[in-house]
Amino acid sequence: MSPPAVSAEALGDGSGVRITVIGGGTMGAAFSRAVKDVVLGSPSDLTVCEALPERRDWLISEFPDINVTDSFSQAVDGADVVFLSVKPQDLSSLSRESDVSGKLVISILAGSTIAEITAATGADRVVRAMPNTPAQIGDGFTAWTATPGVSEDERVLVRDLIEAMGDQLYVSDESVIDKITAVSGSGPAYVFLAIEAMINGAVQIGLRPDDARRMVLQTVIGAARFAQRTGQHPAVLKDMVTSPGGTTAAGLRVLEQRAVRAALIDAVAAAHQRAEELGQS
Repeated sequence: MSPPAVSAEALGDGSGVRITVIGGGTMGAAFSRAVKDVVLGSPSDLTVCEALPERRDWLISEFPDINVTDSFSQAVDGADVVFLSVKPQDLSSLSRESDVSGKLVISILAGSTIAEITAATGADRVVRAMPNTPAQIGDGFTAWTATPGVSEDERVLVRDLIEAMGDQLYVSDESVIDKITAVSGSGPAYVFLAIEAMINGAVQIGLRPDDARRMVLQTVIGAARFAQRTGQHPAVLKDMVTSPGGTTAAGLRVLEQRAVRAALIDAVAAAHQRAEELGQS
């Protein structure tokens, strides 16, 4: 017999849903911060389980209105949703510590497939999600998929929980997660590299480092927001900035000569290949 799903009455605004976060590290804390005020009916419905004493102390000081414990069994007992934010190598130990088979399990463990999560936890209602770094400030992008046992009402809850950290995309094919990881998961690093290079270039031509950092960050933020709001193809937007024989044309010519476009395309392909390798290891 399948375990009972989270009741429909408890869904919608998240009131009455008890969530336990296993692992209070960076992403566990980011998820806790995002959902405790936005989705849950009460912060007391949220429990974080963290093994490291110094990290527990930090969580207690940062989130005084939620429950923090080092007891895995105590944390999952009575929980409706278990959010796994531990290291992938710690996954195998979960089932030995307590029974989570009757819970709705949401995993953000990089490289851990649904089959591995199911085998380790015994749960048949499993969500695999892949948030990126900007999720820590509520501006992230998360791809997710779910097993057939996750009900429609539960999928609505999962979507609301994830959207507290930013934008989200549900995919029915788990293999697509690896492709999205190569773009949105690894993508911030590519953007940070471009930001670093632009700052270095600005300093090299004589601008102050603080001014360079400020203007580059705002330029990137503004360009991204402009692209979002206009909905125009990036090529069209690029042409809007580029005057014949002007400064932008001169800069773009160097980028094309140095094959920056091709390098970024190859970087995404390499990240995808590595994501597939991690999933098979």
